[in-house]
Amino acid sequence: MRTHLLTERLLDVAESEQRCAVGLTETQRQPLRRRRDRGILVSPYCNVYARSSYWNGLDPIQRHVHVLRALSILHPTWVFAGLSAASIHGLEHAYAMHDDEVVTVASSFHSNRGNGKLKRIYIPNIGDVSERRSLLSVTNMYRTLVDCALTYSFSQTLPLFDSAVRRGTDIAMLPAYCKSLGFDCAAVMTLCHYADPLSENGGESFMRAKIAELEFIMPRLQRPFHNPNNPDAPFRADFSWELPDGTIIVAEFDGMSKYVLDDGTRRGIQARVHAERERETCLYAGGVMRIVRLEYEDGLHPERLERKLREAGVPKRR
Repeated sequence: MRTHLLTERLLDVAESEQRCAVGLTETQRQPLRRRRDRGILVSPYCNVYARSSYWNGLDPIQRHVHVLRALSILHPTWVFAGLSAASIHGLEHAYAMHDDEVVTVASSFHSNRGNGKLKRIYIPNIGDVSERRSLLSVTNMYRTLVDCALTYSFSQTLPLFDSAVRRGTDIAMLPAYCKSLGFDCAAVMTLCHYADPLSENGGESFMRAKIAELEFIMPRLQRPFHNPNNPDAPFRADFSWELPDGTIIVAEFDGMSKYVLDDGTRRGIQARVHAERERETCLYAGGVMRIVRLEYEDGLHPERLERKLREAGVPKRR
């Protein structure tokens, strides 16, 4: 009974600290393993545990950070890097980028090979790039952005860069910093060119990256339009284009949670749909000629995005 209470207490403390539980002694590890074998607990990493019910309520980024906080107890000298550092910095990115891989810094070139779920990035002078963030050791913002830019695609990484500049990070010197490391900085330079703090969330950033990849003219972000019902709170279009002949095209990005409301009621959803229709009416009254609605899936299937923008009349770069 005492072991049961101690184990439950271990799990309670871990949840209160928003991390997974760890077993520091064999006395702690044995009951955790037994609960894992019975399906009561999950073990996303060696000697890292969480209640299944609690774990299922976390999104992939929250799960990753919970694992990192637990690993920092088991390995207090670890410095997290790459996407792991980006998660700790709170930079927005797609859930799908997480595959249970933990990224840390290796100070020796011969130890930079990963093992299973662990990937190591060789950084000879760790002290020059590490900092404390949320009680964890991570690579600083510049090094984190560079490592992600060199690892992931443009459309995966632009949300990270947009998120960084939205939080006040000055990326003007980032290409020079990247060059000082001896890396090919083409990807970093492209991302710095397109990064924009007006992009409100990772979904919009992802969609804008896909628009750029398809070679359409880049849109203006968050253009205000008159709101007759509340002039002090103008409508803002996610994306807009004004053509030489005066034609204004607006694209609205509908995130996957667009109609997921707190009350979850039919009346609430109907109210949201009505508000969207009223908004469109006001945009047309404000001079908008065409409105196209974009969904996250359009970015996953670029031919759909291409068709929608072409049909709306958005021109491509010459």
